[in-house]
Amino acid sequence: MNPVARGNASKSSNGQAPVRDRSSILACVALLAAPWILPDGDLLRSALGRPRLDGELRHMATRGYYEELIDANRAPAPRPVGEAAPPAGWVPFGASDLVEPIPSYLRWRMRPGLDVAWNGESFRTNSRGYRTPEVAIPKPEGVYRIVLFGSSNTMGHGVGDDDAYPRLLERWLNEAVAPGRRVEVVNLSVSGDSPSRRLVRMREEAEAYQPDWVLCDATVLDPALEEAHLESVARGDSPMPIPPPLDYVRDALERAGVSPGDSADAFRSRIQGQARPLLEGAFAGWGDFARRTGLPLAIVLIPRADEKRDNPEIFKIIRASIRRERLDLLDAAEAFQGLSVEQFRVSPWDKHPSVLGHRAIFETLRAALADRGSLPGLELAR
Repeated sequence: MNPVARGNASKSSNGQAPVRDRSSILACVALLAAPWILPDGDLLRSALGRPRLDGELRHMATRGYYEELIDANRAPAPRPVGEAAPPAGWVPFGASDLVEPIPSYLRWRMRPGLDVAWNGESFRTNSRGYRTPEVAIPKPEGVYRIVLFGSSNTMGHGVGDDDAYPRLLERWLNEAVAPGRRVEVVNLSVSGDSPSRRLVRMREEAEAYQPDWVLCDATVLDPALEEAHLESVARGDSPMPIPPPLDYVRDALERAGVSPGDSADAFRSRIQGQARPLLEGAFAGWGDFARRTGLPLAIVLIPRADEKRDNPEIFKIIRASIRRERLDLLDAAEAFQGLSVEQFRVSPWDKHPSVLGHRAIFETLRAALADRGSLPGLELAR
């Protein structure tokens, strides 16, 4: 067949491309358009981003630190060369008398009614075992109640009771609402609560407080915290059952092929490949909770407090998950811009926001809320 004949053969009698050719053209157009049509994490970018995500996970020098933080039975983690050792008498949270074990996926709770000094800072808990003032149930008239779930950063690890950003936020909100209204920020954050544990705690406790708004913290270090928690679930002396809302966790452990006999390094190598579905699963669970209950829910995205390091792939997963689940976002991820590590971190051995770090997070949230002019169902004074 000559070139002219080939060219003519590519047309049908009505002048249009044959069905098979039109299909090929459409497929090419769809492939070229995919990065703009699909959300972050489409197949191409997911494949390209996996090595970068693995690199970010490998550079999270938090494994031994988190293990020490949440496991009272571990020996102190080795310190990096050149890093100062904690002073005599400094006690990791997991080895303190602040917590007591419970036979559930949550593993522990803070002891109720504490009024002690922990590593030099005041540490008080209410009758329910949370580092937050007592609140009435049912909720009194005139009270606007925010219930906040998070981990050690939001609990205020390493700072005094009144220095953590939830307390600063509560004080400001009470100055910003109309007379006769009172705002309560009920902080149900517990050190060691990984994303899956935040989801369990949220499902078990949030509704009893009759919240007007639910907040849940998130950070790029969440994959490392989830990894440390799941190691205790899968490899601990008494493996904990995984509750039904966490089917995504069970599926991730099965895909990873982990077993109780794995060494710590083997477990880590296998579970890190599940970082994306574990993180996305938590956000999906939070989104499902919001839809099921009808409660407005916002993610409070806070910065990592251990060091200054970019984590673009993890941020992509977090932000794409927030969009996919149609959750609100209070973005304080850049709150530490302009601060040195020594300023925003408690200490080299306590890698949590300092008093100044909590102030920076609060000021970022205050600016965002003031710009909005309202919370769900509550106007703020201009």
